[in-house]
Amino acid sequence: MIRIVVHIADGFPILSLTLITEPLRVANRELGQERFAWVVASDTGGVCRSSSGIPLETAALDETVPDAAILLASYKPETSSTKASLPWLRRLDRADCLLGCVDTGALVFARAGLLARRPAATHPEAIAGFHRQFPNSLFVDRMHDFSPPRFSSAGGVATLDMTLALIGHLTNQRLASRVARILTYDQPAAGWAPRDIPHSVPKEVRDAVAIMQSNLSGRVSVSEIARMLDLPVWKLGRLFNRYLHRSPTTYFARLRLAKARDMLRNTALPVAEIGTECGYDNADAFSRAYRAEYSKAPSLDRAF
Repeated sequence: MIRIVVHIADGFPILSLTLITEPLRVANRELGQERFAWVVASDTGGVCRSSSGIPLETAALDETVPDAAILLASYKPETSSTKASLPWLRRLDRADCLLGCVDTGALVFARAGLLARRPAATHPEAIAGFHRQFPNSLFVDRMHDFSPPRFSSAGGVATLDMTLALIGHLTNQRLASRVARILTYDQPAAGWAPRDIPHSVPKEVRDAVAIMQSNLSGRVSVSEIARMLDLPVWKLGRLFNRYLHRSPTTYFARLRLAKARDMLRNTALPVAEIGTECGYDNADAFSRAYRAEYSKAPSLDRAF
């Protein structure tokens, strides 16, 4: 069983909580078993009220280490930056727990010292203010981010994207895509791909791109993607060339390199570690591919 703790405080956004728990419920239903178990907790337990005044009974934080923990802060993040929550987050970080935050939860993560090397997604209207408060923390202008052992959402509907990424990471992308379809949600593209691939593009191509997007750090091959979609490799190649004007292999490589560039510019991770996280086991191969795509070495393409 995969155990997830969602930490809330008074004033939490109930929409974000629903966009975490409902996809997990649907995933369990599709699996036919209680694979995901979650608990909503607060520092000392008891009733917390949402920003819209809805009361919710919570459990108290304890000493166990879940598989993932998500901080769902309020519009006043200081209510989540407490003497109980900050040590709790640091302890889970030391235990290599997957740690996620939503919206102003990024400020709590920064206060806990958790954003020195990994980023948190931040709403474009808030990022300048966040940087002023914590100039040494990594906030990135995007709606959601999944960079284990961190994941984050800028709030609102993007929290669903974050949860789907978590489901895909902890189980498989096919399940995450199935949950999105049941919730009648079209996942947006990210990275190098256009934000929205037109619906005039065949579903097989859009599904293949979604699988690629969710496996930029993994080792899934184009042939495996074709097998997931019940397509011959040659047919997938023909569809990509016709609608996206490049082969699946080239498209996948450019997605990986775009992720690498984003990480170079928004994290302090070593170049070799970024290459590995983007699917390149060999540092020289990563450097050659990066130079070919961006005309400069990875080490020269950092923003700091």
